Amino acid sequence: MKTGIKHLKRSILLKTFLLRFAIFAAGWLVLAGGYQITDIWFVILFLVATTVISIYTVPPGQWVLRPWGVVRFVPYFLITALRGGWDVARRVFFRTVPIDPAFITIEHDPDPRKTLVLVWIISLLPGTASAGITDETIVVHVLDKKLPVVEEIKELQNRINGMFVEDNL
Repeated sequence: MKTGIKHLKRSILLKTFLLRFAIFAAGWLVLAGGYQITDIWFVILFLVATTVISIYTVPPGQWVLRPWGVVRFVPYFLITALRGGWDVARRVFFRTVPIDPAFITIEHDPDPRKTLVLVWIISLLPGTASAGITDETIVVHVLDKKLPVVEEIKELQNRINGMFVEDNL
C-alpha cells in the first residue's frame, strides 16, 4: 500500500484540500461565534496552513477512524460518563452503597491506539479505574467486584473497535 501524498492525483488533492478547508473554516466560524471577521488574511493563512498540515498527516483515503462509528460511539460515551459520575456520587454521599474492591485483568487489543482509548474510557465506567498496562493486559481497579465490569469492558472494546478502520497497523 502506498502511503503519503506523492502518488495521489492533483484532482484528488484539490478536492481533499477544498473539503478540509471548508470543514476547518466552518469550525472556525463556530468557535469564533459567527461572522465577526477581523484580520481575515491571518485567518485564511491559518486555515490554509492547517489544511495542508492535515493532508500531510492524514492523506486522503487513510483515515484511522470510521466517521459513522465515532457518531455511534458519542452517545454511549456520554451515557457512560454520566453513569460513572453518578456511581461515584452515590458512593460518596450514600454510605450504604456496597464497596468490595478488587483488581481485575483484561486483555487488550494489540493496536496501541485502541488500547489508549480503552484505558482512558475505562475510568469513566461505574466503579472502575485503570491501574496499569502491560504488553497484553490492563489491570483495572474496581470498587465492587460484584459489578458486571468485565462485561461492560468487553462492550466498550467492541464499540472502540467499531470506531477504528481495520488493518491500519
